[in-house]
Amino acid sequence: MADGMKAELFHEGMPYGREEFDKWFADYDVIIEMPFFMLRSTLKAYPDAKFLLTERDPEKWAKSFMNTAGLAITNIKRLPMSVFRRFDGFASHMHMFGGMLLDYNTNGFGVSEQGRQALIENYKTYIADVKRLVPPKQLKVFKLEDGFGWNELCPCLGVPIPDTPWPALNTPEEFHLIVKPKMQKAVAKGIAGVSTIIAVVAIALLQVIIIV
Repeated sequence: MADGMKAELFHEGMPYGREEFDKWFADYDVIIEMPFFMLRSTLKAYPDAKFLLTERDPEKWAKSFMNTAGLAITNIKRLPMSVFRRFDGFASHMHMFGGMLLDYNTNGFGVSEQGRQALIENYKTYIADVKRLVPPKQLKVFKLEDGFGWNELCPCLGVPIPDTPWPALNTPEEFHLIVKPKMQKAVAKGIAGVSTIIAVVAIALLQVIIIV
């Protein structure tokens, strides 16, 4: 995924094509969020696909981003997580992928007032790009402030409205409940890894002292 993002956002390497996306998406009929990261590549690979765009107030979107992904990525860059992430695959990947996403969307300013302003402007640009690039017949725009749930989504897809509640509200609280145990696991691995390194170094130094 990181290679595809680098090609899409920074023009480094070859963009993903239909072959790469088919391997990744497998037999799924619906992909969530992926077009946000690689809009042009996804549209080129699936020119007949339907695109559902959820649009919201840019200020609120920037605040949500800062309170979820922005906060988590910033914390993983700081001590002690900047050390502990090296012992955990999830944390390491989140640092690489999330850091790239945060830097791109905040123009390198991160979680700051300048970063917030950049998020707002880049979000506006993204919304405009989607509306410009995706053929109108293939695009359905939902405004979050007007409501977004089964009643809005199902008629668009031509499927019946289920009796089950809408699965998630994607609030900051939900986001951190998902991320927290993963970070706790990374901390445990990091402490174990650092402790092992310290023990090995201590034994090596002790042997050197004894030999001398």
